[in-house]
Amino acid sequence: MNIYDFKNELYSPTVKKIILDTDTYNEIDDQFALSYAALATDKIELLSINAAPFFNTNSEGPKDGMEKSYHEIIKLLGMLKKDYPVYRGSEDYLKDEVTPQPSDAADNIIRTALSMPEGELLYVVAIGAITNVASALLKAPEIASRIAIIWLGGHDYSFPNTNEFNMGQDVAASRVVFNSTALLLQVPCMGVCNLLTTTPAELKHYLGGKNELCDYLVNIVDECCRPFMCGSRVIWDVSAVAMLALPTALDPVVIPRPVLTYEHYYGIDPGRPPMLYVRHLNRDAIFADLFTKLAAL
Repeated sequence: MNIYDFKNELYSPTVKKIILDTDTYNEIDDQFALSYAALATDKIELLSINAAPFFNTNSEGPKDGMEKSYHEIIKLLGMLKKDYPVYRGSEDYLKDEVTPQPSDAADNIIRTALSMPEGELLYVVAIGAITNVASALLKAPEIASRIAIIWLGGHDYSFPNTNEFNMGQDVAASRVVFNSTALLLQVPCMGVCNLLTTTPAELKHYLGGKNELCDYLVNIVDECCRPFMCGSRVIWDVSAVAMLALPTALDPVVIPRPVLTYEHYYGIDPGRPPMLYVRHLNRDAIFADLFTKLAAL
């Protein structure tokens, strides 16, 4: 499938089969994204969920972050009253661009991709460090023609650098994915996804008291915002799921794949293979769809 057919396919009514790769305990946005993927059943068939590594103040290292994310996924599925296979991801980031990190999550991507019917894509929606996906591509390069990667990572190209959390954690894995032949759609953070800002007051109005999951989501945002007057939060990761759940709310364009440097910059080469790049999104439409689905659970 070429890049233009891929773009058209995103807007087709076909239900997309996806694996969600998520660092769910990293912040508070993955919880919304996972819930969205599980509830948007008119557009998405969620096959399984992978836990991704992360390292910040919420973890003691990539392995601990992945393990905490694994348990947060299980917790959310209990509130969603849904049962999906969940796989532990990489315990560390890539050491180079040729050696995969072993994990059940990478094996899950490979196994699922190879089992897809001829001509049908597996969508890998990644909303954390892209270590699991890169490891799968390194371990089984033949899956590149059978998957489409939707990744929330990096910043808008006008931003002074690309040292964004997901991309900056594992530059080697990011380079593997951008240099692969797999279909790729990038959803940048600053400059695009930062439009997805909400407040505790808005969440309480639309979701408060609706069900256990809604109250949990309201509470985790409220706790983050409580120390700040007029506090708000960006629910970044919802955008990657929205690309499949509500594609008319995003505007992807075809561009050459940038060259990612280890110094956290983009290099532009017009001769590079194409990919899709989201340049704008409709914040109100995405939240309206998400909140409606959450409240109806």
